[in-house]
Amino acid sequence: MAGEAVAAQGEEARKDPVASIAGQVANLSMGDRTSLRRLYLTQASGSRSRAADGVVIGLLHRAGVTVPGYSEAYEAWKLLAHVAAVLSGTGGKHPHAPGKRFGAALQAAGCSENRFMRLTAARGAPLRHQIRLAARMLAQSGETPVDLWSVLLLAGRDADEARIRIAQDYYAAQARSEGTIK
Repeated sequence: MAGEAVAAQGEEARKDPVASIAGQVANLSMGDRTSLRRLYLTQASGSRSRAADGVVIGLLHRAGVTVPGYSEAYEAWKLLAHVAAVLSGTGGKHPHAPGKRFGAALQAAGCSENRFMRLTAARGAPLRHQIRLAARMLAQSGETPVDLWSVLLLAGRDADEARIRIAQDYYAAQARSEGTIK
C-alpha cells in the first residue's frame, strides 16, 4: 500500500513540474539544498554559483522542463528552486502544497500590508528580491509548505494574474482573521 502511494506521488510529480522540483529539493543532499538557499548570496558578490546552477539545471532536467539557459524563464525556475530550498530548510521538508495559498500563508506569517504591497508592486529584479524575502519570512514563521505555482507565476510571464490571485488570498485571510467574513 505504501508503494502505491509513492507510485501515485511519482506519477503526479511527472505531470506537475513544480511538484517534481519541490519533491527533488526535499530529497537533495544537505550541501545541494544549502547551495540553492545561498544561490543569490553568491551572486550578490558578483560571482555566479556554478554548483547551484548545476543543481538547478539537474532539477529542471529531471522535471522535464526545457528552458533556454540564462533566459527570463530560466531565472523564474531558478528562483522557484531557491524558494523551495528555503522553505524545505535543513530538515528537508516538502515545500509544496497545492492547496495552501501563498497570499494566505503570508498573512498567517505576519506579513505586514506594507511589506505585502512592496511584493505585489515590484517588477524585475526588485520583485525577485521581494519573493526571496517573503520565502524567508514564511520559513522563519513555519508557514510551510505553500503552493509554489504562485511563486513561479509571479516571477514569470503571468505575473499580473498571479499578483491579483495572491492579493485576493492575502486580503481574504486578513478578513477571516479579523472576523469580518467567515
